[in-house]
Amino acid sequence: MKSITIEISDKVYDAFRDLLRRLPKGSFRIYDEDPDGLTAEEEKAWYAVHDKLEKKDLSDFDDWDDVKDTL
Repeated sequence: MKSITIEISDKVYDAFRDLLRRLPKGSFRIYDEDPDGLTAEEEKAWYAVHDKLEKKDLSDFDDWDDVKDTL
């Protein structure tokens, strides 16, 4: 993929995002500078990791010792 950075006015921001959403799925990624919150996928992944940590399952981490010290 190639990337560009643009700055657009607040007035057309939502219309521009709607235009991008009409492109084929997977053909672009939007990296917000000021995201309002987690996407549904990010939230699901966060809860999955959080649940594992609560169960003391550290299998998702390469360096278990660093993680164990923070629990």
